[in-house]
Amino acid sequence: MTTSLPYLLLALSTLTSVSIAGCGGAEAPPMPDSPAPTVTANAFILPGAVSHGDSAFGDEPVVVHKGERLRWVNADTLAHVIVADSPDATDLRKTEELPPGGEQSFIMTKSGTTRIHCETHPNMTGTLVVREN
Repeated sequence: MTTSLPYLLLALSTLTSVSIAGCGGAEAPPMPDSPAPTVTANAFILPGAVSHGDSAFGDEPVVVHKGERLRWVNADTLAHVIVADSPDATDLRKTEELPPGGEQSFIMTKSGTTRIHCETHPNMTGTLVVREN
């Protein structure tokens, strides 16, 4: 069976028109705005933290900005629980027990400053500062 050229061109033209109509015209609906990713500030419990005392969390205060996620990471070989000395000063009250390699995060919505310490090892101390943006 042979197909004449005019029928083949008509079929191809119709197929092209349908394809173009299906692809054009209406705009795609807008994508919903996704929230901006939350910045994460990592605070480490240093290896050998018990022997570091007031430098167990580093030589400087732990500083984050309001709206950031504060992620505590235990890089030590012992478990620790971080406690805020002034629990109403920031969003940090107390972490869960952080085993070696463990971590816990908090979104910091309240600015302020508090001294911090390890509940298990009270000689481990530091300062947490949550600043306005």
